[in-house]
Amino acid sequence: MVERKKMIIPAPWLTPARQKKWRFGLQLLLVLAIAGILYRQILQPQGLQAILESFQQHWQTPEFYWLVIAGFLMPFNWLLETLKWRQFTRSWSTMSLLDSLYAVLAGVAASMLLPNRSGDYLGRLLLSPSGEKAKAAVATLAGSYCQWVVLGSVGIPSLLWFAPRYIGWDFQQGGLVLILELLALLALIILGAFIPRWIQHFFADQLQNDKFRWLRPLEVILAYRPGVLARGLGLATTRYLLYCFQYYCMLRFYGIFLPLGTALAGVGVIYLLQTSIPLPPVLGLLARGEIALMVWRPFGANALSVLAASYSLFTLNLLAPALVGLLLIVKNAYKKTTHVDEKSDSSDPVFHDDRVDGV
Repeated sequence: MVERKKMIIPAPWLTPARQKKWRFGLQLLLVLAIAGILYRQILQPQGLQAILESFQQHWQTPEFYWLVIAGFLMPFNWLLETLKWRQFTRSWSTMSLLDSLYAVLAGVAASMLLPNRSGDYLGRLLLSPSGEKAKAAVATLAGSYCQWVVLGSVGIPSLLWFAPRYIGWDFQQGGLVLILELLALLALIILGAFIPRWIQHFFADQLQNDKFRWLRPLEVILAYRPGVLARGLGLATTRYLLYCFQYYCMLRFYGIFLPLGTALAGVGVIYLLQTSIPLPPVLGLLARGEIALMVWRPFGANALSVLAASYSLFTLNLLAPALVGLLLIVKNAYKKTTHVDEKSDSSDPVFHDDRVDGV
């Protein structure tokens, strides 16, 4: 038996220093792209003028404390998201709670560019340790699964109750959308229940084979027992309810008075519909406003107040954390370009052993 070692040597021009510069450049482009979109869609004065006037008008009213409550709850929103993510990373991750929070905020920033919060994966991977990135992506997927299950479980009943009473939605016309939502929710529940078993049954041999080591991050799913998923779903539910209450606080601040139950059902409809739109949060602002107008118009709500409540919550819950996430991405990129890796070249991932049998 002869053991041969195969070493893949990178191109001469792709030195470790240049690799770091390339990574820094790509992250800088990401930062500039996010910052440009935020400025163009959010920070241009002509787009904010009417909303700022409405904000100033309600600033000194007795309803001001509702804005204070919504702002006070914002950090807990992302703390709950961080705790939910850590439910799926704590068995293997070396990241502290604060490091995990930083990664979550970086994901918020990257999500400004990509639809349906898919940027969460990119942002969190950027701030995850190099040896944990693939597992971090799987954990992010598990957390998103929990949030989608809660979204459908609350949003669909809210739509069934709210839409016929206040929107006048004829389910004979919109029935296809509802059926698709129900099928998607059912598929999510089935996947969550059976995927760990399927991986253990169909990929047990591959996970132990070096030829399929790219599948090994899936091993973390085997640790997602019912108790772990239950805690993840519980945190996702708490975060969903907190978001709904924040929206209710914004409605009250802008002078839109509704019974709490009706308001929460309407928020559930808005959240369900706007999340179903495959657009990045920033580019979906117009759609968010139109959906909010459709839901709150039957109550005689002022259109400007409705838009101001929707956009103010967007600014509070997404824009502000995204700006912090941008700074964290820049700091991470700068740190990687100014600190020399202490590992030897032989530990670089482009070097590996390819063991074969021979005579």
